[in-house]
Amino acid sequence: MKGKNMNQIKDFLKRNRLIMDGAMGTYYAQKFARRGEPSEIGNFDAPDAIRAIHMEYIKAGANLIRTNTFASNYQTLKRSGYGGESHNPGEVVKRNLTWGFNIARDAVNACGRPAFIAADIGPVPEYGGRDEQEILDEYLLMAKTFIQLGTDIILFETFSDLKYIVPVAQYIKEHSNIFVIASFCLNKFGYTKSGISAKKLLKAVEEESAIDASGFNCGIGAAHMYQILKRMDWGTKPILVAPNSGYPDTIRDRSVYQENEDYFSEKMAEISRLGVNIIGGCCGTTPEYIRKLAPLVQEPLEKRPVGKKNADTANVLAESGQGREAEKNPLLDRLEQGGKAIIVELDPPYNGDMEKMIQAVEILKKYPVDMITLSDSPMGKMRADSIMTGAKVQRELDFPVMPHLTCRDRNQIAMGGAFLGAHLNGIRNLLIVTGDPVPAGDRTVISSVYDFNSVTLMEYLKQMNEEYFSQDPIVYGGALNYGRKNLDKEIERMEKKIRAGASYFLTQPLYSQEDVDRIAYIKSRVHTKIFGGIMPLVSYRNALFMKNEIYGIHVPDEVIQRYSPDMSREDGEKTGIICALELMEKMQNVVDGYYFMVPFNRATMIGKIIEQFESETRRK
Repeated sequence: MKGKNMNQIKDFLKRNRLIMDGAMGTYYAQKFARRGEPSEIGNFDAPDAIRAIHMEYIKAGANLIRTNTFASNYQTLKRSGYGGESHNPGEVVKRNLTWGFNIARDAVNACGRPAFIAADIGPVPEYGGRDEQEILDEYLLMAKTFIQLGTDIILFETFSDLKYIVPVAQYIKEHSNIFVIASFCLNKFGYTKSGISAKKLLKAVEEESAIDASGFNCGIGAAHMYQILKRMDWGTKPILVAPNSGYPDTIRDRSVYQENEDYFSEKMAEISRLGVNIIGGCCGTTPEYIRKLAPLVQEPLEKRPVGKKNADTANVLAESGQGREAEKNPLLDRLEQGGKAIIVELDPPYNGDMEKMIQAVEILKKYPVDMITLSDSPMGKMRADSIMTGAKVQRELDFPVMPHLTCRDRNQIAMGGAFLGAHLNGIRNLLIVTGDPVPAGDRTVISSVYDFNSVTLMEYLKQMNEEYFSQDPIVYGGALNYGRKNLDKEIERMEKKIRAGASYFLTQPLYSQEDVDRIAYIKSRVHTKIFGGIMPLVSYRNALFMKNEIYGIHVPDEVIQRYSPDMSREDGEKTGIICALELMEKMQNVVDGYYFMVPFNRATMIGKIIEQFESETRRK
């Protein structure tokens, strides 16, 4: 099927189902025992082998094949020994794409059977210090190359979001009449690794005119794919579905999939009856899977109920409680009513003894404190889990909590589990932060994870709120680094967090009028709620430590001079209280609340500050 334009492909899909090929990478490794080598290298080293695989799929019944270019990006090719010395890495990528496309075209011509060719683009690796523009430029290079080669279809495959797909698809439409498909990789819960739900992705594709079809591939097997698909409104655009053959085992450093062609074919027949337009396989599938699949899905294309939710969806919504009025969040209510909310931070214990923390909470309950916030292993040092500690405090001491959650220690699975666990335990407020790095001396034995940054983790929680907690969502905030040299950059990052669902921000400790003025500038530019950070200094030594050893916190000399090396504990604490009260007065008309960090577990000191400030405020 050569020279088809976009409208002809759309017309074809209205009447017919496209049967796509199966895996290239896993089948290439299995067939030619090339362990660890990406199949894209075969475009250079083994073109006859790649051509033979394409032909096997066409003869098995596929009328849509993907070019062997999923990982034809500079990073992958360089790791495999191609282009490492090149002064023009784009030429290496372009050459591999060209060879891959020509091999696929030769295979179609050699078979003598009509078949579409989809020029395959997979995610470009984002590591190696590359910025977003560099990555976008590489995608654009791929698109330009395929346009020049005369492809009819470009398939963005196994993506987790639309960040790069949309601008590249728009470029493609500006310069060609190519049919563009965006396919995403889901987990069995229906989310991508970026934390975006299948439902939201389909909605976004429906609204983007530069994308002609969408779908899902890889990540999960056919059974889980069916469960996700049957509960969704797909919109009006064609849908592609290509699950894995199942879930692999690792044998001798290779991912090995169970041979289950009959089972897979039966499950895919169920999926086809939902009204899928393009159906095929991903990792673990082979030409034999397509051979078994093809006869089962060649019946007339089912007419799916566009724009309507099926009964399964309705039942799911009913069970989830959607339609009820959403619960109100007490902290947000207080902020929205104009009250100055007070949050106090405590560190979970570093051992199995929680007595000191319990005592601190009991003390703080005597004062007008709205919420306890619990740090998440600050300074990269182990402490009790913030969410589990918070659940215990809230349950046993009847005091609302806001655990911190860092990006440092959990992968995506653990993060999702943490959010579910927090919600199940009645926690409705979180602080999402990047997290202090693991100390350099510990990095040989302790690994940081950072699957997310603070913005993408907020986006993940936003999706979970929409999908799972819509009637009683978790409210969350972020950290505000007012000490950054370029405040406009910090404001830009705050706005990203707000778009990701952040409802408030907690600042680092303030110690001067200059700090307050910087917060006022931020407040004038960003419409959000800000808690001003207060960490009372209790001694001359403590003040020097904060000034000289804690990065990003500025303690002015005039504050240091209010302490002396020989002052008593009582005098040091009194000075700290006075300084804190002065600071609260300075920021009173700037911030929406106060965020106290307790020095050395001195909860009574924080209580005195709050009590005295409340008393002075009433007298005014």
